[in-house]
Amino acid sequence: MPQALFSLIKKGILCFVFSALAALVIHVDVRLLDSKAGEDSLIEYSQDLILLCLVVVLFVAGRKLQAQRSLLFLMSAFFSCLLIRELDGVFDQIIHGFWKYPAWIIAIGACYYSFFRHRDNTLNSLTQYMQHPSFGLMLGAMALLMVFSRLFGMGDLWEHLLEGGYARSAKNTAEEGIELVSYTLIACASVWYCVSLFKENK
Repeated sequence: MPQALFSLIKKGILCFVFSALAALVIHVDVRLLDSKAGEDSLIEYSQDLILLCLVVVLFVAGRKLQAQRSLLFLMSAFFSCLLIRELDGVFDQIIHGFWKYPAWIIAIGACYYSFFRHRDNTLNSLTQYMQHPSFGLMLGAMALLMVFSRLFGMGDLWEHLLEGGYARSAKNTAEEGIELVSYTLIACASVWYCVSLFKENK
């Protein structure tokens, strides 16, 4: 079996395994913990943990890989903003909607660094990234996270589907479950790309 094909099969199996683990988290949360996919649920905590790992992995990779630093820092900042948004309940203890301020600070700082100070490097790195096989997985997972989960989680759809027996916990579990598997696939894509960069720079 060609080495490239064997490597691709291994990566596919890992994606399947991590997707199954995401489903296991949902089962444990709903069937054992009976948390209704609320703010203090295992699903939410798992999302936060994945995002935190993404932020750290991409930032550390950016520190070590100068050629792709500006893009990796930009990606790390993007997921930092998503993490802050997921933790809005914590920031609301300060002032309602306070999460927007640290998110804006990180976003503006990252955009300034990547697009004003290192614009050419960022665009070159992005072009390189778009040609990597992991980019397709990242793009699909982002579409699932940013578009599908939002449209699928609309209350009107679930009210119609459950025919008057609308249960918000069902909607929340479905929407948060899709977000969890999206973050899982995003993490797989990010680690795949970072590992390949380290191999190229050995």
